[in-house]
Amino acid sequence: MTKPPKFDIAGQKKELKSLREFDQNRRDNANNILRPEQIHGKDWRSAKVLTTTLGLANGQMRKITKQDLIEFNKNIARLESRVEKGVTANEVITLSMPEDKNRSKEQIHFAVPVTMKYGDIKFLTNAGPDSKVTRHSVHIVLADYDHGLAKGTPLQAAKEIAKGNLLFDCDCDHHTFVFRYITTIMKANAGRPEHGFPKLKNPQLNGIACKHVLRVMTELNSSIFIWKKIAVMIESDRANNASKELKRRQKTVTLTQREASELAAKQKLSPRKIEVITKTAKAAQKVARTAPPLKRPKRTSEEGAAAAAAALANSGKTMEEIMALIAANME
Repeated sequence: MTKPPKFDIAGQKKELKSLREFDQNRRDNANNILRPEQIHGKDWRSAKVLTTTLGLANGQMRKITKQDLIEFNKNIARLESRVEKGVTANEVITLSMPEDKNRSKEQIHFAVPVTMKYGDIKFLTNAGPDSKVTRHSVHIVLADYDHGLAKGTPLQAAKEIAKGNLLFDCDCDHHTFVFRYITTIMKANAGRPEHGFPKLKNPQLNGIACKHVLRVMTELNSSIFIWKKIAVMIESDRANNASKELKRRQKTVTLTQREASELAAKQKLSPRKIEVITKTAKAAQKVARTAPPLKRPKRTSEEGAAAAAAALANSGKTMEEIMALIAANME
């Protein structure tokens, strides 16, 4: 059997820590942030010197106006009405933009869960073809983990938890500048919160997830391998009578380098569709596979037709009424 190509997971903890420190330092030193108080018009003088791409094409920019602030507030209200608290993997896929789904399908070939601990999962994905890096880290917090520990077998609980409410974060710039504000507003953020409005990258507040996050959501929705790994974590935490106070004592489930390489190779060879998975859709697919073919109705015999015609003739109806009845039964 051919040995799968190596997907290197070494050094990912140190790399993620370094990236988060860089991101926080960059945010601390940013001088063009549109703050919440400015959006609400309480600091208009400072807001009007900032720029936005709202209503413009091809990356053009212009100074922010009072009307822009009104539009920004409307977009925030629309966003807050979508989800009350957190999101599920299905909702992330539903709320994402078609172009992000297409990029995920075409460019992101695998999402490997390298470590898990008490509902906290670190995934690694490959980067896109034009990226300066080779991989990205996606952080998932399974928000229903405590509740799910009491549900069924470990595998049953794992499947339900994976499809339940979650928080997420990605170390890529697209998530940082386009979607992090959105996930913060929607209470779905697993990383650094962002309160600066994305006036340049996403003033309409469209979408929710980058291509790396979408690949992870797809795997959480349908990967039996990942559910089994979550089940191992659940089984251990049940045995230890887990609680938040004892979180530091919980078992960390990790993938070996060989497991990571094999999983990455398998996912690349058999890519999953970026689509919402529902019970209704699954039931419809099952019915379509198992239902017997529809039988064509038998044609009326000549004797039967003659008998029916005679009965109609003796009914006292006119020829026009008989023709109308025949036409109605043929529709």
